[in-house]
Amino acid sequence: MKKTEIEERVHGAHLQLLKALDGLTEEQATRVGLNTNWSVKDALSHIVAWELQGADTISAIQAGTWKPQRLSHEMIDSFNAQAVELRRELSMREVSDEFNAAHIRMEHLIASLPEEIDEASPTYKFIEGVTFHHMAHHAAQIEEWKRKESGQ
Repeated sequence: MKKTEIEERVHGAHLQLLKALDGLTEEQATRVGLNTNWSVKDALSHIVAWELQGADTISAIQAGTWKPQRLSHEMIDSFNAQAVELRRELSMREVSDEFNAAHIRMEHLIASLPEEIDEASPTYKFIEGVTFHHMAHHAAQIEEWKRKESGQ
């Protein structure tokens, strides 16, 4: 896949997530209810952590130091819980600022990649997993939650 196409997909998913977050108050963003255990802020904390992890992994792939590992559901659940807990005392604004910084880092990494990226490569899989698929999934989840909250 062409790098420009990946950049467009990442940009589109990022905008979709920003649109979903737009207009939320601190109280709304921190109220548990997005799912059984999480608020919108918790979901964003989780997104931040995965985008940072993805950027670290892509950097390691580029440096030739990456060691593939299979992640179990327990490992993923633990990672997610740690991501949320680490940001528990932060405001939604602070988590949003961290998200923006993490996303800028990811955009710079993507810009540094070759013009053509094999869709079967670990680099592509990590970009796909932690950016456009992940953000679009949570954006849709947040939009649905907002509709329910507003009684629509």
